[in-house]
This record gives sequence, structure tokens and C-alpha cells, in this order.
Amino acid sequence: MPQAARADALMGSGEMATLVNEFDWTRTSMGALAEWPATVKAVVAMTLRSPLPIVTLWGEDGVMIYNDAYSGFAGARHPSLLGSKVREGWPEVADFNDHVVRTVFREGKTLSYEDQELTLRRWWARTACRWGWSPSWSRPRPR
Repeated sequence: MPQAARADALMGSGEMATLVNEFDWTRTSMGALAEWPATVKAVVAMTLRSPLPIVTLWGEDGVMIYNDAYSGFAGARHPSLLGSKVREGWPEVADFNDHVVRTVFREGKTLSYEDQELTLRRWWARTACRWGWSPSWSRPRPR
């Protein structure tokens, strides 16, 4: 689909808004961007506009859509994390992410972490990272 046809699909500016609009989402469980329901587009637009690092994990695969602030957190894995499954994008913490997906998407619960430490390979070496975050779920389905 031409970029002009996608331009109205997601509003926002910045590198990630461009990458999201140009990405071939048919390679993921989300399907074609043009076919996403308005509620999905709204969640993604909110993610893209936030000045705080946000990653939206979509569906049980945890397909990653993130904003410009999160791209800095992703380090050398950016931009390849876009559209990837969270388990594959962050394999060193796959068990942790499996727990998040199982609890949030399958059980419909919300989690909250404060000062959570995970050791991630953001650049070329593993680094202990600490942050607070609260994964929650949303009902709309892209297909």
C-alpha cells in the first residue's frame, strides 16, 4: 500500500510514526495497517505520541510497537524490534515476558513493577536495567 494511503492511518510525528506507517504489518498477527480497527489505531497513536518510553505488546505473541523514547531504551535492537514478537526480540528475558503475556493477555490481569531489574543486551554487552512499569491489557483485536 502506498505511503500516502497510510498517512492518515496513524497520526504522529517522529521516526517511529514513520516506521510504523511504513512497516509491513501483514507479516505479523496484526494484519494490514489499513484494516486495523479505530481502537487499535488510537492505542498505537497514543503510544507514538507519548514522551515516555512505551512499548505496546499486541496479542498473545506480544507483537511490539513502540515509540521514539523506547527506541533509545532498545539500543542496538532498534529498529528490528518493531513488529517482532517480544519473546524473540528480548530472548534473554523470554521467561519474564512469557509471564507477562500469560498473566496479562490470557488471564486478563494487570501487573505492576517498581524498580524491576532485568539484565538486557541493549547494546553489545548485558546490562542490568531497572525501571517501573505496569503492563495492562486492552480488548480490541486487530482482526
